[in-house]
Amino acid sequence: MRNLIDTIFGPVLGWLTSISSRLSSLSVPMARPLNLSNYFGYFEWLGSYWMTFITTCCTLAFIYLIIYLVRTQSGLFLKFKEFIQWW
Repeated sequence: MRNLIDTIFGPVLGWLTSISSRLSSLSVPMARPLNLSNYFGYFEWLGSYWMTFITTCCTLAFIYLIIYLVRTQSGLFLKFKEFIQWW
């Protein structure tokens, strides 16, 4: 009887064991910073100072966009808060 159960559940146990070993061997790679020269490489012929200026302007525009989106959607947060309070 034991041999029958082992033959039925053997592949399932082997599959679960392989999944467990693969999950335990997972690792997260080291983070790498975003290399903006891959995207702004066309402006390299202007010089390093202009490249820094363009990169800074794009970064500040992105930050401004995020702040703008948060400010415009704050009314949505207040409506949701009032809805929860009403409930």
